[in-house]
Amino acid sequence: MMRLGVGILLLVCMAAGATFANPSGPPMVREVRVDNRGPGPLDEQSVRAFLLTRAEQPYDPLTANQDVRALLETGRFSDVVVAVNPLPARREVDVIFEVRNKPRLRSIQVSGAEHVSNRRVRSWLNLDIGSRVDDVLMAVRAQNVYEEYRKRFFLEPRLSWEIDVHPETGLADVRVNVKEGPRASIWRIGFEGNEAVPARSLRRVMQQKNWRPWARLTKRNRFDPYVLNADRDSLRRTYMERGFLDVRIGDPVIEEGPGRKVSVTIPVEEGPLYHVGEVTVDGVSRFELNEVRSALTIGPGDVARTTDIERSRAGLRDFYGSRGYIRTRVRERLEPDFDAAMVDVEYSISEGELSHIRDIEIRGNRRTRDKVIRRELAVVPGDIYDEVRVRRSEIRLMNMGYFDRVRVYDQPTREANRYDLVFDVEEGRTGELSAGAGFSSIDRVIGFASIAQNNFDLFGWPHFTGGGQRAQLQTQFGSRRTDLNLFFVEPWFLDRQLELDVNLFRRDLRYFRSEYEQRSIGGEVGLAWPVGRFSRLRVAYGLQEYDIRNVRDTASDIIKAEEGKRTKSAVSVSLRRDTRDRPFVPTRGNRSVLTAELAGGPLQGDTDLYGLSARSSQFYPLWFDHVLSFRGAVQVVEEYGDSERVPIFDRLFLGGMRDIRGFRFQDVGPKDENGQPIGGRSSAFFSAEYTVPVLPIVRLATFYDIGMVWEDAYEFRSDDLNSAVGVGVRFDIQGFPLRFDYAWPLETDEFNDRKSGRFSFMIGHVF
Repeated sequence: MMRLGVGILLLVCMAAGATFANPSGPPMVREVRVDNRGPGPLDEQSVRAFLLTRAEQPYDPLTANQDVRALLETGRFSDVVVAVNPLPARREVDVIFEVRNKPRLRSIQVSGAEHVSNRRVRSWLNLDIGSRVDDVLMAVRAQNVYEEYRKRFFLEPRLSWEIDVHPETGLADVRVNVKEGPRASIWRIGFEGNEAVPARSLRRVMQQKNWRPWARLTKRNRFDPYVLNADRDSLRRTYMERGFLDVRIGDPVIEEGPGRKVSVTIPVEEGPLYHVGEVTVDGVSRFELNEVRSALTIGPGDVARTTDIERSRAGLRDFYGSRGYIRTRVRERLEPDFDAAMVDVEYSISEGELSHIRDIEIRGNRRTRDKVIRRELAVVPGDIYDEVRVRRSEIRLMNMGYFDRVRVYDQPTREANRYDLVFDVEEGRTGELSAGAGFSSIDRVIGFASIAQNNFDLFGWPHFTGGGQRAQLQTQFGSRRTDLNLFFVEPWFLDRQLELDVNLFRRDLRYFRSEYEQRSIGGEVGLAWPVGRFSRLRVAYGLQEYDIRNVRDTASDIIKAEEGKRTKSAVSVSLRRDTRDRPFVPTRGNRSVLTAELAGGPLQGDTDLYGLSARSSQFYPLWFDHVLSFRGAVQVVEEYGDSERVPIFDRLFLGGMRDIRGFRFQDVGPKDENGQPIGGRSSAFFSAEYTVPVLPIVRLATFYDIGMVWEDAYEFRSDDLNSAVGVGVRFDIQGFPLRFDYAWPLETDEFNDRKSGRFSFMIGHVF
């Protein structure tokens, strides 16, 4: 490149000299020559094909400059220089293009790659025999090798190379030498000077992690200086969020650890803990100052946490934004007193003008109907521009699961302080097709298939999408059961916030195939509506036909009496409250369901009974993402009217993976003379579980379960309970969650004398 610069300079000087010497115009080009300054032969015609400079034409230095660039851009030459030889007596010039060929690769040899192999390094260089090669290209390809080594935990890989060029053929032999350096992972991360914040709290906010046995799976302990530098910012924010505003995070000290690992020590200067002094709010004219100050979340004497300071600023912004003053700006200024470790906080407000929403426009919805989107919005045309409700609308649309992206923005109109609100959505996949097979300790070998559309439209021919409904056809088959379910949900029935659900099913159960088989076919229709922010009330009607068949001759009289078909016509009412933070792997909150069911009587059918149940699950977050959870349920079912007993398919059972582990499925409670479970009319159970995350999708668990099934309704006794304690592992794979448990019985009733442990396994979540 230096020679190129000298050549261009020479070109300009010569051109200037020619111009001054020939004020009447540029000289003519007498001859254009191509000189080969590099190794190997040169195809002169291939060079001339890129030249615009021609003999017997006026000489133009700009054209010559273009010729140089054109030749370099071909990638064939490592250097191109243009020289101008003036002939003053004849007012002509000779133009000489001096080119240096890039050599072609004849062979490449790699040495020194002991751990990853020389052959693999050669593949990373991505050099083909016959391709052109030089030092610049080798430097670029070496970066690829460095990146591959860093992915494999090598701290400081180095590459050196030699290019031997045969002067006559122009072919190059490349020899590459690799120095891999230490294969580095982080053995430990330590801190110096941290007194107020423990090391474990600091490590939690870092992407770099200490060495663990599963490090090769997560690769989170791979040493990466870029990640470590970003972690310094995370550590700084962690301290400032605790009120240490002067904290300084020093440069990490890297030392060789045991084996091929490194130890990282991060120096910390915490500084003093700051408290809030005076908090002032300036610029308020449209509201009472005390009313505006009510949005603050900090006050004098509080620890000066940056999160609280920013939260107060956001609160002031939302105070104005929720009242339609969307152009309001809030800035905070901190005035620290270093000696007293106090900081005064001043919020300066620039109040906007009251704004309204003129119109709402939906964009990007190719399939989803406008009304499906609009009914989820918390604002309507004509409203005051409430920014809080607009953000809530955006969140609602994302939570629908129909869109990959939702963006909301406003557009000014010709009317002052009136805006059109635009919701720009990007539709995602809403259809699901899944199939698979597995093994469960309850169902044994099972297979399943499902097709679902989460944005279904019952009347949307021919695609049947975009109506905001949900439809699913699911089948499950195995050695102990065969299920077929058709499920449909209309969340806005009659264009009201009234959810209609329809479920049609057929089930063949063979859990007690040594005694009998059970088949049921029927359906259920339900209506649900919100009751408050977190609760829903549902009323449903179901009609089912049960068939107890293939009863063995050796079965007890109790089971033989169940043989035949029965019809159940029932209505149920349930109240559900759900405050969990996540639907499947919650860490906090509660889910409770109260249900009452009435079958028979005025509803006809062959079964007259009523049932009551209460279920609840509570989740508590602890340290290091550990979670403590409690589950419990109490149920009662009793016959009335003409019925003399509760049929076996409506009786209550416990035992197995979903409630009391350590016992066989439905094996807790009364049994007949053959030892077969016959269920009861009262049941209760309680479970406590403690889970610990060890990988992003893996949790370890320990638990305690206790409960019992009693023969009579409202018969709850504490002298014959069954309990178990155990350990387990959870694989939180999206769409295919797995649970493995091993439990040991502690207490058993008269029907269960098993003392050894039991393994259980299932696919799905338990609440």
